[in-house]
Formats: sequence, C-alpha cells, structure tokens
Amino acid sequence: MAPPGELVRVVRQPDGTLATGRTLPGRGAWLCAGSAACVDSALQRRAFDRALRAPVSAEAVRTWQAQLPEAPAAN
Repeated sequence: MAPPGELVRVVRQPDGTLATGRTLPGRGAWLCAGSAACVDSALQRRAFDRALRAPVSAEAVRTWQAQLPEAPAAN
C-alpha cells in the first residue's frame, strides 16, 4: 500500500511488451514507482502474470524497468 503518487500502472501490450500509464486501456498492475526491489519481488513471485492475466517474460519486465526513471532519493 502506498499513496497514488508513489505508484505506476503497468499494462501488457498486445506484442507482449509492458507500458506505463494511468490511462492506458487494458488490465493493469500497480507497482512502486522507481523501486527496483518492488519490481524484482513482483517478477520473482510471478505477480505480473497473475495481475495482468497473461504471460509476461522476464526480458519484457527488464526492458520496461530500464525505461523507468529512478525514484527520488529520500531526504
């Protein structure tokens, strides 16, 4: 659980890639913005497959993760 401003919505595209956007059509999954640990945990638990109800490759997750901006550092 996190405030909406700290989350990103991930959607699986028809070609199997992942995209980020709050208003993209389709089933989405909410993840912590810029948190590599959150993405790694979701990948390990196969949470992308379950949440998006479609197979998601680890390569697609890593490609998507590389495109995300880093989380701001805590002060």
